[in-house]
Amino acid sequence: MSRTPALDAWRRELAENKRTKYTFDALWRAACEDMNALEATSIPRLAAFYRREARRILADAAKQQGSSAA
Repeated sequence: MSRTPALDAWRRELAENKRTKYTFDALWRAACEDMNALEATSIPRLAAFYRREARRILADAAKQQGSSAA
């Protein structure tokens, strides 16, 4: 399992032309948090916070999509 799933997904969608680098949404925000976690590897607690925040952003976005579909 990747340590940066949001960043990986963002890069994949960018490579597949499913998004542009100017698409600012929940996946972009979560990818930024994943990048922050990579940059904070020397401070494990901070890196863990960034990874949790990335997961929270994606979970909130999924909840919003689910409630708007109902």
